[in-house]
Amino acid sequence: MFYIKIILLFIGFRRLYMSEQSVIKSKVMIDMVSKNPIEDGAVIFEDGLITLSGNYEKIKNKIRSDAKIYDYNDSVLIPGMVDCHTHHNGFGDGRSGDSIGEMEDNILTIKSAKNAKTSLFSGVTTIRENGPKNVTMMKLRDAVNQGLAIAPRMVLCGRPIAIIGGHMGYFGGEVTGPVESLALSRQLIKEGVDYFKITATGGSTATSFPLRPSFSQKELDAVTNEAKNYGLLTATHCLSMEGIDNSLNSGVDMIIHCNFDNEKGESKFNEKLAEKIAKKGAYVNPTLHVGRARLWSLEEGNNPSLGGGEKRTYDETKQVLDKKRLSSAIRSDRKDILEARLDAAKLGLENKLDHCRRMIDMGLKVITGSDSSWGDYSLGNTFHETELLVESGYSNYEGLKSVTINAAMALGLGDTAGSIEKGKSADFAILKNNPLDDIKNLSSVEEVFLMGQHIERGSDESNKTYSQIKPA
Repeated sequence: MFYIKIILLFIGFRRLYMSEQSVIKSKVMIDMVSKNPIEDGAVIFEDGLITLSGNYEKIKNKIRSDAKIYDYNDSVLIPGMVDCHTHHNGFGDGRSGDSIGEMEDNILTIKSAKNAKTSLFSGVTTIRENGPKNVTMMKLRDAVNQGLAIAPRMVLCGRPIAIIGGHMGYFGGEVTGPVESLALSRQLIKEGVDYFKITATGGSTATSFPLRPSFSQKELDAVTNEAKNYGLLTATHCLSMEGIDNSLNSGVDMIIHCNFDNEKGESKFNEKLAEKIAKKGAYVNPTLHVGRARLWSLEEGNNPSLGGGEKRTYDETKQVLDKKRLSSAIRSDRKDILEARLDAAKLGLENKLDHCRRMIDMGLKVITGSDSSWGDYSLGNTFHETELLVESGYSNYEGLKSVTINAAMALGLGDTAGSIEKGKSADFAILKNNPLDDIKNLSSVEEVFLMGQHIERGSDESNKTYSQIKPA
């Protein structure tokens, strides 16, 4: 009798201190590890980490009697998606970055919290933020850590590093010279950033020069060398070939946009430069849909601000500076100008798709980074970017890799996210339809899990509000 009491006492203590076990069952599981999708897939997780996954019949003996079971036997289970390029300060309604830079930080932090829910509800469980104002996203991370808000796992740059008057300089990270570049890098490290975002060329910012490099080689080197000293990754915004080349010379880890344009605005794929990208091992985030989103907006008769990849030459940029206001230089109700913009948007998208196809054919590491909510690209629609990568040459499976395991590896999170395997974070998206049949099925999200927690997404109707579709 004494021994029975001891055994019962042991069982009681074991149950008291044992972690809660949860199990997801699915019709199909795409774990990004196995050669083929797993029929009747299941994953077991405890304390936010995956402990076992595979065919349900093969692992069911490891499921405890008190486990919490999530039965999605008519659905597809994939890892939570990873978006390598987001802007949660934004609106995705065509307004310019310049106008966002004029808004109060507190308002942008609140907007970011709202946007973060949209991203998470769409099945994106990890984001890399590519340019908020000041410490707005750092404040959101603090709020999440205190249980005041929910958001995907966030990889933050704090604010972009820009030259005076350069692209995104209005977000609070303007420098000039190697000394100031190094000083801001150290300040950002002090503030707790996860990586450095550098605007190596101009962009849609009114006072910037999109087709010319922003930083000298010494300025770039000051930032990238400090990043290496602290084990941080770097990514550069590049709208010209010279910007790409300078970035590669500094050992940047990711090229964003990767536009093969010269200083005259002529767009022509440069195989030698692409080979250099491959040799350096840099990831490429081509940001295809942001241009298509602008095209869709123009086709609907809207007149959005510059922000979806439209080019400006040196002379055109000077006109913007002369007029002092972005709106006066790039907004117009004249039919001929609107038609010219529409034609330019179509040609720009064609060039981007062609160049992306060539990079994929050459074996470059092209990953999904949406660039939402920049310009007209609304958050919650990361799948559009992956869709265009598939249109550019990826198979559906390769497209799925670009927004899961490959994206996670690009962010240095290959041991944490991007696949369903033991020891990784229990981040999942439950889909109604199989993305291996059609990559657009990434939009058919039914349920989301982040670090083992089931996320309450609200009604299906409320989740439709962020869907972005091609105009009829």
